[in-house]
Amino acid sequence: MSVFRPNALSFAVTSALLLGTSFTVNAQEQTDQLETIIVTAQKSEQSLQEVPDAVSVVEGSALDQLNVANIFDLSDQVPGLVVSSVQGYRPSVSIRGVGNEIPDNAGTKQAVAYHIDGVFMANDYALWADLVDIDRVEVTRGPDGTIYGNSSTGGAINVHTKKPDFINGDGSVSATMGQYDTMNFRGATTLKLDDKLAVRFSGSHREHDGFTEDRALTHDYRLDDKNDTTVRAQLRWQPTQDFDIQLQHMQFSSDTNGPALKGNFDLISDDPRVVYHDTREYYKLDMDMTSLHMNYAMDWAQLRGIFSQQNYDMRRRLDMDRSSLTANDPAPFPLSDGEEPTSLGEVPIPEFIGNLRQEDESYTAEINLISPDATADLTWLVGAFYLDTEIFSNTRNFYDGGRDGNPVSEVVAGPNVFDNNADIDFINSDFRNFQSYSVFGQVSYALTDALRMTTGLRYTNNEFSDERCSLNCVPTRSPITSTPSDETDNVTGKFALDYQFTERTMGYASVASGVKPAGSNSSTDTRFFPEKFDQEEIIAYELGLKNDLFDNRLRLNTAAFYYDYSDYLFESSGIERFNSGASNLPEAEVYGLEVEAQANLGKGWRLDTNLTWMESEVIEGRDAIDRAEAENASVGLILNGAPTEAINAAREATAVNLTGNELAKTPDLVANVRLSYAHQLNNGATLRSSLGYTHRGDYFARVFNSPERDVVESYDIAHFNVNYIPSHGNWDLELNVRNLFDDDSVASVHTDTYGVGVTSKQYLAPRVVTLQARYFF
Repeated sequence: MSVFRPNALSFAVTSALLLGTSFTVNAQEQTDQLETIIVTAQKSEQSLQEVPDAVSVVEGSALDQLNVANIFDLSDQVPGLVVSSVQGYRPSVSIRGVGNEIPDNAGTKQAVAYHIDGVFMANDYALWADLVDIDRVEVTRGPDGTIYGNSSTGGAINVHTKKPDFINGDGSVSATMGQYDTMNFRGATTLKLDDKLAVRFSGSHREHDGFTEDRALTHDYRLDDKNDTTVRAQLRWQPTQDFDIQLQHMQFSSDTNGPALKGNFDLISDDPRVVYHDTREYYKLDMDMTSLHMNYAMDWAQLRGIFSQQNYDMRRRLDMDRSSLTANDPAPFPLSDGEEPTSLGEVPIPEFIGNLRQEDESYTAEINLISPDATADLTWLVGAFYLDTEIFSNTRNFYDGGRDGNPVSEVVAGPNVFDNNADIDFINSDFRNFQSYSVFGQVSYALTDALRMTTGLRYTNNEFSDERCSLNCVPTRSPITSTPSDETDNVTGKFALDYQFTERTMGYASVASGVKPAGSNSSTDTRFFPEKFDQEEIIAYELGLKNDLFDNRLRLNTAAFYYDYSDYLFESSGIERFNSGASNLPEAEVYGLEVEAQANLGKGWRLDTNLTWMESEVIEGRDAIDRAEAENASVGLILNGAPTEAINAAREATAVNLTGNELAKTPDLVANVRLSYAHQLNNGATLRSSLGYTHRGDYFARVFNSPERDVVESYDIAHFNVNYIPSHGNWDLELNVRNLFDDDSVASVHTDTYGVGVTSKQYLAPRVVTLQARYFF
């Protein structure tokens, strides 16, 4: 475990305890009073300070200052939010320790619901898309058992884009250049076709060279590069003042060499920006989403409908051993004379290559009826939601089966793929269908002038049916080895009371429940995981206080929470080498405290800060096998030709009971401080500068809590930003320095559950200096 840096940390903690944050640094001229922030976290427009929930808001104008290109970059900058990735290709979002701990299973649902303009994004690959032309990002922490339903046990992230507003030509263009051949181009404009019809176009292209050099390959092959394009078109028709309809189409594509994963067998260089991967890797993602939004305002209610069709196509090729070692090379951790191999690192590592393709198609539909006045004594909401998702995933893993050091053969042919190619490690091909529908309602009623009650229920029906083709799967997807299916229903809800102590101080108490859907595994080692695993359930208790103090110059929001967590889902290995899957931990708990604040300090100074403290524990666990421990225990037996029974016994003996461990991705302390200053120059221009600092404490990447493989060490990182705005003219310049002190900080740690249990680290971006020129019209 790493040691905190006392000076920086004490500064962050002191500032955060005094103030807290909401990260809403605005591009407009700041006044003494803080701006009123309008959110739709409860699907009606309300002031942030009136919502009896823990909600954070990031204004679109602040994204550049915070170095946020996509949701991944918000990790640790919003209270309770941790974003990591699985082998660098699939993002995994956690809020308050509730996330997706089985992301290798393509059929599982995220625990943090992600929405773009109200559309539920059915696959977490959507999190990679660029946040271009954004009005604001709202992050709701904790389950909302009424409004959001499935995939929101941890909370919800709601992205709101800028809409066509019938002002012809309103928009901007920008170009950014910088280190690592960084080139970012963005633009947005609205075209008014007539008084009732307008269209808005927006787009971005981001690219830079890789931050990490792969020296095992020639021609300056670099990883962690970027080549992403996002485009969006919105057509808005408003035939009457009461009726509004909008058609939106969005596309995102990414084509890179892939992430730099520094593996624990890659010992040639200790430079975190240098790796030796002897497999030419790539990561390609194509996504498109078409949605229809309809709003009709009646005297007694507002009718809203949101319908979408989404497609995802992900292709990935990965060096699974994260090294340039072959079976002819010395072991990375050699044995002493006469020793028997007991660790995977004590034997030559055969080359491993992993290929994965996943194709998804989803349809969503949601209809809401909402009371017309969000400030009335009685407000209400009723709605229905439908989701239909089809997923096809195709896994092809190969290795040097003969340990002869020859190039790995990637031929797959029947009728028995293993007989035809000894280099096949794992073959799997799955077709999954998931359907969900729900009906829900919520009522809020003012019991007195100061006391208000909010309560609601949601009924949800989930059904999945899978076709599995495992281990001996030929290109024609045969033979089908299992067809698990299941149907579950559940009722979740919410009850909250909020009390207006004064005009500027509101307190609330709430209890809410959330459920994450069940699913299936590709193998059936019932000793450690079932063919069908159970749904997760959470009951969340929360107390909060929201304050606007000192004539609205200080905003201070706090929240304390406790989660009763049942059937926590996680990945583990089975006894036999090809058995891995998901299982449930019976009982766990998470609790913590969050503080957020903004303060206008006067004379152009502003401070934004937050603090999150969190603890977690597995109250009732179960036996589980860490893949890496099982490989270490059995490698010597395998090489010495031991019988299968002895090998499996050695692997089973590595099982540990997880009771008492911490949950994954629950850092004990996260603190952010951002100091901003606006100064008017003699020529009338404005110079804005900001300095931001983040401290994130240690946490475990998995519930196994392995000190060798799971510790994600704490980091301290700073960013600097300067913006020049002339007194006349529709342009500005912005200098941005990300990772000011060029810290080699670890973003996430991952240990393979499928494969040989290799552990690898993924690092935050190094220091990058960029200059942006922007023109408004």
